[in-house]
Amino acid sequence: MRSQRIFHRHRAWLATAALAGMAPLFAAAPALAGTSATSTAPDPVGVYVLRVTPATGGDPAPVSTGTLLCGPDGGAHADPTPACDQLRRANGMVERIPEDPGMCTREYAPVRVTATGVWNRQYREFTRTYPNLCTAVRATGGVLFAS
Repeated sequence: MRSQRIFHRHRAWLATAALAGMAPLFAAAPALAGTSATSTAPDPVGVYVLRVTPATGGDPAPVSTGTLLCGPDGGAHADPTPACDQLRRANGMVERIPEDPGMCTREYAPVRVTATGVWNRQYREFTRTYPNLCTAVRATGGVLFAS
């Protein structure tokens, strides 16, 4: 019981820290939309930090990291509009994005993908490990974690 409380307290702290770290992204959203700083533009619908890291014991440095803003679509993502469209259809839940059918190599180079953020002011977190980057990209709709 005590260990569960500690786990939940630690998880709540991590969630708070993640959201606090994204506060500058919310503040930047009106500027990205091309509005003046004095306007009362609404918060973006979604803000995510997307990471791809090796899942094996070696180097924990991310293969790629980026931000995705939805409503208006933007951020440091290669193709934000299709990625945001997928998230809109899935109500911001990465696990609900349909798989993109197609072939991948059978190479074993495991990666962990993580999407941490806020959708309609609700905290969202997705973490999964896949056998390789191609499989990870396809399993999450083909756009979200594509470089």
